[in-house]
Amino acid sequence: MKKLVKSFGFAFRGIFLCLKNERNMRIHFCAAFYVIALMRFFEPTAGECAAIFIVIGLVISAEAFNTAIEAAVDLVTDKQHKLAGLAKDAAAGAVLITAVSAVGAAFAVFGDVKKIKYTVHWFADRPAALILLIISVIAWTAFIFAPCGNDKKKNK
Repeated sequence: MKKLVKSFGFAFRGIFLCLKNERNMRIHFCAAFYVIALMRFFEPTAGECAAIFIVIGLVISAEAFNTAIEAAVDLVTDKQHKLAGLAKDAAAGAVLITAVSAVGAAFAVFGDVKKIKYTVHWFADRPAALILLIISVIAWTAFIFAPCGNDKKKNK
């Protein structure tokens, strides 16, 4: 049991390190936050909810794999090499493909113009909720653009 708990600790540490060091991971978590929050207004079916959570998991996992590949390549060499570039670019491309697919899924689930208007009016009619939304946007923006661990490493 102790090994299992320890393995979860390593996994959570990996997620934390990705959030600390990778701005794109922060962006993906921010997008996931707002997608999950929007689900309240769009009342997706059980299948749509499952698809949303799967897509969120895929995008965040792809970004974590990308980070792992970049770290492994950087561990092996600090020189420019065609194969190192290919590995990093292919991993980044995989994240892009996954993220674009997620945007397509979001349009499929959240593309109802009537529900979009309802959501806008809901916030317009509730100043406290609108203020909380604005505060959340400011907080997420600060989180996304806070210095990354990689920013410090690149400046050395």
